[in-house]
Amino acid sequence: MTTRTLDGVKFDMPPTAGQIMELADLHRKKLDAAIFSKYTHLGEYGLAQRKEVYDFTRELDENQREQFYKLYNGELVRIADEDRLHPPEAEAGLSKFAILLVLAVVAAVLYSTILTKAMN
Repeated sequence: MTTRTLDGVKFDMPPTAGQIMELADLHRKKLDAAIFSKYTHLGEYGLAQRKEVYDFTRELDENQREQFYKLYNGELVRIADEDRLHPPEAEAGLSKFAILLVLAVVAAVLYSTILTKAMN
């Protein structure tokens, strides 16, 4: 059985679930540290991290690669902090009812303004 090292984590080939989860946890910790570093550009850092993982997974066959990403991404989602400022339901946008209500109020204000000027 061959081994490979990625970011200080030793992997059996093919990697075990524990090793994949350890890598995801390490990447999360490194990203948390990078957030507070003024010398690190987060976009470039994140892309470099994902590129290392991509290059590593090229050595796996397609089924192993799919399983790797399922575990890796699942673990990253599991350990992610909940963003209270941007909850998932905020991505849904406004309801049609709210938009129609705002348009009705705007129309009523415009109508009353035009009607009062026409009466004077």
